[in-house]
Formats: sequence, structure tokens, C-alpha cells
Amino acid sequence: MLAYDIFPKKSVLVALSGGADSVALLHIMHTLSQEYEFRVYAAHVNHNLRGDAAKRDESFSKALCDKLCIECFVKSVDVGAVAKEKGISCEMAGRQVRYDFFDEIMHKYSIEFCATAHHKNDNAETIVMNFIRGSAIGGLCGIPYRRGQFIRPMLDVTRSEIENYCKENTLSYVTDETNSENVYTRNKIRNILIPHIQSDLNPNFITTVTSNAKIIKTDNDYIETVADTEYRRLVKDGSVKLCELNALHKAISQRVIRKMIDNLSTVSDVPSSVIESVCELAKKGRTGTQCDIQKGVSARIEYDRLIIDTVCDECGDFLYTVKIGECVTIPELSCKIHVDFADKREKDGCEYFSLPCDVTSVTITNRRSGDKFVPSGMTGTKSLKSFMIDKKIPRNKRNRIGIMRIGGEIAWVIGYRLDNRFTFNGHGIKVRIEKLKEVVE
Repeated sequence: MLAYDIFPKKSVLVALSGGADSVALLHIMHTLSQEYEFRVYAAHVNHNLRGDAAKRDESFSKALCDKLCIECFVKSVDVGAVAKEKGISCEMAGRQVRYDFFDEIMHKYSIEFCATAHHKNDNAETIVMNFIRGSAIGGLCGIPYRRGQFIRPMLDVTRSEIENYCKENTLSYVTDETNSENVYTRNKIRNILIPHIQSDLNPNFITTVTSNAKIIKTDNDYIETVADTEYRRLVKDGSVKLCELNALHKAISQRVIRKMIDNLSTVSDVPSSVIESVCELAKKGRTGTQCDIQKGVSARIEYDRLIIDTVCDECGDFLYTVKIGECVTIPELSCKIHVDFADKREKDGCEYFSLPCDVTSVTITNRRSGDKFVPSGMTGTKSLKSFMIDKKIPRNKRNRIGIMRIGGEIAWVIGYRLDNRFTFNGHGIKVRIEKLKEVVE
């Protein structure tokens, strides 16, 4: 019944609800642990959603563990309140609470794996549910045998086989009465849809679906390998050239886009329709266009690139005065700016400027309407707006570029270009930029 490529060698935590599936899993692990010398723990979460029935399940789980001499960790949580606070379903809140608890125990006691009692029927239900909801191919691969430290040793075992195992080994268990309530989507699939298909269309439907999922997973694994290669080759700092992205097969370009999104830790469960919208955005390639992915995250076109990143708050106008010989922190630029007198140029990483006689300070601002300067290497003036467009600086970053001014005139577009009018002539100032992260280190 167990997949031996995920066999525990030191210890395993069994997620124990008290139902037939988890009771069978606990009993199997307990039996094998005596032969293969690994330690078994159990964890039970009382969601407090079913009143006395939930308390009954908790008491049963504790008693079972006591009988098997297995240490049992129990957590009682008002999942309904958690769901309301986070604005999510009770099902999702319960899952988060459970897995957070399992993670906590494994970390505290250095437990190798956490085994859950998902079985073949659960897998088939998940695949059907994902298909109905419009999942991408990844959702049709079914439940994985392993995801990180979490293992599902009974994925190839049917529910009826589990119930027979409990009967043969005289194992009692509790039954969650809500499993028979056809209110939730999964219950409708389990109790109505799949039985109908088995009786009228395919009696081996569970095996058919899960076997197909393995074939789909094999194909998907290969496609993902190709997409990983292209992602590493093409994506730099959350952006990719449109010509290179659009040259890829759609199966690969969509996965590259999804990987760009997944790279942002704030994003989860992005539907395929959103990926499709980003693909269309990239195909049209119009500079300045964008589409929202999730709150605080967007995809946009900037010149010849698709950029996916968090949406920065618009930076308001700022102005700082830095007297010669002083250092000022500029939070908007995440740096400190040092200004000192200089009578010769040195190789010290500073920028050097000539200084009118009556000037004793410089100012640091962001851009202002109508700004013009004389870029080094040129003789005529150029608008700052045109300069930023030529440099292909994204619109959402232009307000966060520092401008150093001397006597009210632009002397330096920080990080980009000096102004010809303030070319160092052997007497003036030197300016050093010190990044705040470097200061912290």
C-alpha cells in the first residue's frame, strides 16, 4: 500500500482526523515502524465547526494514540473565526490552520515527513473538480505523492480497500456526517457525479481518471522542464523581451509567464484566464499598456519588454538640501548622499562637479514639469522627459529617479547622466552615493 520511494527513515507525523482513511494510515505506519525502526507521531486539529461531533473526534484520536503508544499533538482552533477574519472559506481556513500546525510540529521535533491519508478516490475527485473549474494541465495531474515534507502514501489505494483494511484489522473510526451533505462541490462530485458515471458509463472510472492523470503528469513534467530552461534563459529581473517571449510555443510562453508571476511571493492561485490576458498583452506589445494580475501585482509593456512586478505606490515630490561637507539620507532613493569640496579628481567612486562661487549646497529632488538639461557629450539642451523616454525608463519608475540640482539647474540625473555645464574643472565638489542596504550591512 505504501510508495517506498517516500518511505520514512527516521520519523513521520500522521495527520489524524479520526476517519477511516487516517486511522488506517496511522495503523499501517505504526505496524511498519516496529519493523523498520522509525518513530511515528500524530497530529489532530479540532476545527470547532461541528460542535459535539468535533469534540468526539478529538477524544477518539487521543484514545487511539494512547492505545498505540503514539504521541499525539492536538490543536483546537475556531476556524470559522479565522475564515471570517481573513475573508476566505472555512475549507481554506481549515487547510491553512492544519498545515501551519503540521509545519510547526515537524520543525520543533525535527520530524522527517508528514503523511496525509489522501487516497485514490480523493485523487479522482480532485482531478474532476479541477477540470470542472477550468484548471490548466497542472491541475489535471492529480495530487502528488510528495510535495516537500508532505507525503501521500495511499494515493494508489481506493476507499473501499481502506475500509476493508479497517474491517480486517478490527479498527474503529469516526465518520464525519458532513461528508454526506451535498452542499460542497467535492461532496456533489463524490456522492452524485462519480457514482452516476460508474453506474451508467464506466465502472472503473476512478482507475481511469487516476491513470490518465499519470500520463498527463509525465507530459506536463517534460513541458515544465522546457519552460524552466526558457525561463532561466530569457527572464531577467522580472522582465522578458517581447520578441523572445512571443517566439515561444504558446504552451511554453504561458508557463514562462506563470513562473514570472509565481516568483512574486505575494501571488497565489492565478487562474488560466489571467495568464491568457498577459499573453495577449505581450502579443499586442503596446508600450504603456498593462493588466492587473492580483491586488498589488500587474503586468505591463515597457518598450520592447513585458514586466511583471508589484505595483509601486506613486512617489510624491521630494526635495532635500545637502550642504557641502554634509551627508543627508534620502529615503525615496534608499541612499545617503555625501557632498564634499574637491580640488582634484580621484578614483574614489565619486562624481565631480564644478561649482559657482556663491553656491554652498546642492538640492536633491525628483523630476519636475519642464525640466531640461545639457547631457554630457552634447551641446544643446534636452528635456528630461525626452531623455527618460530615450533611455526607456519605465513610467512608474521615473518619479523615483533622483535629480541633483546646483543653483536650481540640473547637474546630474543620478545613475544616468551628468550635465555638461557642471563639468569638473579642477575646483568644485565631489558627490558620493551610499546605498542604505550597504549602510545596514
